[in-house]
Amino acid sequence: MSRILFDPLIPLSLWFPLFLVGAAFLACFGWSCRKRLVGPRRLEILTLMTVALLLPLAVLLNPTWNEPIPPPPGKPLLTILVDQSASMETRDAVTGRSRYEEAVHLAEAAARYFETNYEVRLFGFDRELKNATVDGLATTEPAGTSTDLATVLDQAMKQETERPQGQLALLLSDGVHNAGSLARVRESLAKARAMAAPIFTQTLTGTSEVDDLELELALSQEIAFAAQHVPVTVYLRQRGRSATSARVVLKLDGEILEERELDIAADDTLETSWTVTQPKSGLYRYEIAVEPIPGEKTVVNNSASLLLRIVEEPVRVLLLEGKPYWDTKYLVRTLSADPSIELTSVVRIAEDRLHRRRIVSVTGTDLDSPVTKADNWTIETQADRFLSENEQLDQYQIVVLGRDAETFLSEAALIRLKKWLAEGTGSLVCFRGSPTSLINERLGQLLPVRWEPSQESRFRVQMTAAGQSLRWLSGVGDSSDPLPEMPSLATVSRPGSPKPLAVVLASAEENGQTVPAITYQPVGNGRVVVVEGAGMWRWAFLPPTYQDRDEIYAALWRSLVRWLVSNVGLLPSQNLALRTDTTIFSPDESAGATLLLREDRIEELPAIELTGGTLEKPRQITPVPAGEPGQYRLIFGRLPEGHYRAAVTGNRKDDVTALAEFDVRGNLRERLDVTPQSDVMQLIARDTGGAEFIGNDWNDLSRQFNEHLTRVHPTRSMQTPLWDRWWVLVGIMILWGSCWTLRRASGLV
Repeated sequence: MSRILFDPLIPLSLWFPLFLVGAAFLACFGWSCRKRLVGPRRLEILTLMTVALLLPLAVLLNPTWNEPIPPPPGKPLLTILVDQSASMETRDAVTGRSRYEEAVHLAEAAARYFETNYEVRLFGFDRELKNATVDGLATTEPAGTSTDLATVLDQAMKQETERPQGQLALLLSDGVHNAGSLARVRESLAKARAMAAPIFTQTLTGTSEVDDLELELALSQEIAFAAQHVPVTVYLRQRGRSATSARVVLKLDGEILEERELDIAADDTLETSWTVTQPKSGLYRYEIAVEPIPGEKTVVNNSASLLLRIVEEPVRVLLLEGKPYWDTKYLVRTLSADPSIELTSVVRIAEDRLHRRRIVSVTGTDLDSPVTKADNWTIETQADRFLSENEQLDQYQIVVLGRDAETFLSEAALIRLKKWLAEGTGSLVCFRGSPTSLINERLGQLLPVRWEPSQESRFRVQMTAAGQSLRWLSGVGDSSDPLPEMPSLATVSRPGSPKPLAVVLASAEENGQTVPAITYQPVGNGRVVVVEGAGMWRWAFLPPTYQDRDEIYAALWRSLVRWLVSNVGLLPSQNLALRTDTTIFSPDESAGATLLLREDRIEELPAIELTGGTLEKPRQITPVPAGEPGQYRLIFGRLPEGHYRAAVTGNRKDDVTALAEFDVRGNLRERLDVTPQSDVMQLIARDTGGAEFIGNDWNDLSRQFNEHLTRVHPTRSMQTPLWDRWWVLVGIMILWGSCWTLRRASGLV
């Protein structure tokens, strides 16, 4: 309501003496003129003088008219977020409902209670936000394959960038976040707090246990020499406590080679090692499987495949670097430690002066004898010869380009490099982003991304769904994607959108946008990979507090090399080869494969048959030309979860090059790791200025909402001070003038 407030312009300790002095003056004046003025005239003069004295004193008290400003029209916004991921289908609520049914019940009650005083909006979410209604939520099944709280909260905040009436949110979830690290969630929470948009949370909890056996390999692809004993590390994890033992079998082309009975405890992970060997070169596909247990949640993760490539010679890698860098030093150390790699590194140390170093593993005649290293170095003067001369380039399977590689990439070298990729059996890796400061047209045709100049920035890497399906970091770190917890990388050129055939294996957040960090695309029979960012050497030089992640750097590069070598072109003895893009696809992506043909030996394009447990009958897939001679694409489309096999019809069943097996799996962590994460929900509430909400006391929640709105959006008012009004000054002058005139007319002046 409107009212008058006083805010004295001078201290009251000074105002009161002025008031007393004025009162004393009036009293003395009235006493001294009592004989000269009598009757009404005396009363009039004294009254005018009193008013003329009191008005300036009143102005010094600064009377201010305080008038409240009405709030903006409209209601505050209340956003209700309901988790629709697969973990919410767990039926362990106290009421007997599933977590999702309980969340829908709470959302419906909250919407009905708050619709009078708030503008209520309903959303469902898993990996992203989805518009919803009460009826729509009730008829929807929670089937999201992952939960990305960071993206969801960002999208929820963007619904209303500015809400003068105020905005807040109610999050109903079990708190399971399995899409990236909590660091991304904290960044989203900071944005919500900056927007004064608190999130009140309620955790849907329960006590049910999931019974499941999961089998995982440390490496899904391996390289070895003929007759070499290759250790295969297997991780067997039990969720729940149903099994006390498990039967694990090792198969090759469907035939059981070995089986073991392993004892396993409740909620435990067991590590065991197998040994495989092959007498001659070739590509061998092993399968390790564990028998299902009664009542198991899913059997999709009960098996894993190992692709073993037996070679007669080591994998030859050529590393070209324009200047000495720490990144190069640690990459050389990592690659040279692998006994199956023969590394040649060439580093330009001055004009027309290059340091060439060749590191070869030397083994004795006995397989158990230790591996030693032969390290030879020379000084070279011609940089472009390593890529332009046929006899130089053809001896390598992988070429790694560092920064400032212009000196190696002459026009002749680029022409030869493209032919080597398209027709040979090699792959190109651009280490630390763009290999040159300016990308010419010929080099740009080979690379999967383009770069845009930008200021230097830092970013952290996280695997995409396609990257996680490659299982490069299986058994390393505590999570399925430990990369977000690694030190940040730096870049001065921002990678743009990937090309149409490119596949993003890892991404990064930069200025609120997702940019590719590890990208590849096929070029003929080979592949070109771009690894973005400088400073990766710090991944190999971690402080003691991060020693549990010490193997990540080596595992990433070792897996990358094996993945590239296992997907090169045709071997001399092969007429065709069938290879999938990855061993595991998600139900949300289109599965695909590549068919390589030696066209001069094959008269007719073969047909491909796709079979699997979820298909009613085999599908016939027609190969589509991929734009390069002898290379064809196979598009299988989106497939349900399960195990699938693609085979060239008419080929021998024992010809593994004409077979390709792959799995289609959703994010099993979403359905298996269903333990409610109340600490995540507490973090969301605390860091945004909200609070945890327990039960269904809507009156208490309404009180908390109102307290927040009052605190963030207090009642505003407009204050009009009296002393700076012109008419007040004019009135005082007129009053003083009238008083003086009256006194003069009475003979007092």
